[in-house]
Amino acid sequence: MSEHARYPLSMRLLHWLLALLVFSNFALAWLLEDEESLLAAHKMIGAWILLLAAARLANKLRLRKRLPASVNPAGSWSYWAEKLAHGLLYLCLLAEPLLGWLKTNAAGHGATLFPGFDLPALMEKNRHLSHWLGGMHEVMASLLALLIALHVAAAFWHWINGSGLGLARMLPMPGSKREI
Repeated sequence: MSEHARYPLSMRLLHWLLALLVFSNFALAWLLEDEESLLAAHKMIGAWILLLAAARLANKLRLRKRLPASVNPAGSWSYWAEKLAHGLLYLCLLAEPLLGWLKTNAAGHGATLFPGFDLPALMEKNRHLSHWLGGMHEVMASLLALLIALHVAAAFWHWINGSGLGLARMLPMPGSKREI
């Protein structure tokens, strides 16, 4: 496989859709302190993040033989840091909305994927557990924000360093008619 190969289109589209949803939900979470009416949208976007993150992970496993090689030299500290960061990103993208869903259920509320389609309750109402899960949800959000910042910084570092392959390989627009 060529070092310049791009990620498959489905990987790129899921990447950018998840990025949009995660940034939207961070903005909503920040605004929640002043506007409680945004909570339903925050929960719904979180449910979509969980669904799409699971789809992205399944898609990555399905396409693993078609994914381009790392831009970092195999075995280097930057290679292992990249692998660790990507693994933690996937973990956070799955755990963060799951913690929110559990916190919501423990608070005695439901979660919705879209109007008219409620997700099943994963647990009974439990105020103490809801409070604890809310704290874990906030800690996981902070870890996710840190990992995203590192991910973006690494992409820009590779771009500035002259090996802009990492960023170019993940841009959402197709590079040729065959990719569509």
